[in-house]
Amino acid sequence: MSDAVITIRNDDRAGLLVDEINLHDFSGEVSKLLLMAINCIEDDEAVAIDHMKRASKLLRPNGPKDGSGLNSGGNTKVASGGLASWQVRRIKAYVAEQIAGQISLNDLAELVSLSTSYFSSAFKASFGVSPHNYVVAQRVEFAKKRMLFSDTPLCEIALDCGLADQAHLSRVFRRVTGMTPSAWRRYSLRTTDSRTPKFSGHDFTGDHSHFAHGPRAVSLSIAL
Repeated sequence: MSDAVITIRNDDRAGLLVDEINLHDFSGEVSKLLLMAINCIEDDEAVAIDHMKRASKLLRPNGPKDGSGLNSGGNTKVASGGLASWQVRRIKAYVAEQIAGQISLNDLAELVSLSTSYFSSAFKASFGVSPHNYVVAQRVEFAKKRMLFSDTPLCEIALDCGLADQAHLSRVFRRVTGMTPSAWRRYSLRTTDSRTPKFSGHDFTGDHSHFAHGPRAVSLSIAL
């Protein structure tokens, strides 16, 4: 009987020793991440926040303990540091409303209550492009719709989509689509006319929204 008790007690001590070793390694990893965050916060706030998030995940009772990004079940990926859904909706609405004006990085960051450095990183994680490239692409899309569905001169369209003048529109538009605005407009209108059915001398214009993107897809990886 006494031998059995001794065996159990030895097993308990061994288990406690293993727990102490694991706790030591675990706390050491958390301390290391926090120290790295403190050391780099002045130079790169986004990196510092990332280190702090990793430390926070380790401190969660059911959080990842092996650095794999999985929870204790091993099958659910921990969300990466992007924007919340309400922040994405607010940014899209703001850009659409302000497309004719100046849209700065500071304006967008303040809109969702983030610092500019962290906002840039989170924005790219959510949208796949930088804030600047996203805004430029939205200006180009707005210009396309105006060209396709109105006879507005390019000089006016340039101002309506927040660009300085027609020359500025031409430079930006060509970088995104590979074509000048006037060439894109001619091609798109010609394509639209050729696909519009004609019966008894009457044109049935229908919905042309599927031509809004023109002959070439927009590339959002803009080198400006």
